[in-house]
Amino acid sequence: MGGASRHMMVNGSSHRIAVKIKCSDNELFRVSPVYTLLEPGNAQRLQIVRDPGPPKTDKIVVIYKTTCASSARDAFECDLGAERKVIALIAKEDVTMSIAPTTNLKSILRQSVQKS
Repeated sequence: MGGASRHMMVNGSSHRIAVKIKCSDNELFRVSPVYTLLEPGNAQRLQIVRDPGPPKTDKIVVIYKTTCASSARDAFECDLGAERKVIALIAKEDVTMSIAPTTNLKSILRQSVQKS
């Protein structure tokens, strides 16, 4: 079926960090951004989109390092000092997706008033 997920990358350090995202199957997956610079204390949203395709296990590799470079691409001309985190992406058949219930304040208050 395909689908999408969003994640937040946060730089909790006191150094500028360059991030590069790699994927094991670029035909099925799209990631955005592929390269980014995170200033100390800042955050960046990562979006992963999977196109429809057969169920299988893939992976995303998050490569990051401290840098003084002006662009994330420039920071990765050399992989020295880079750390890697591998994240499994598992697609299965027969998984039912559901929408989360509404949690706005009006509906919560309305439900509690009706119960009284």
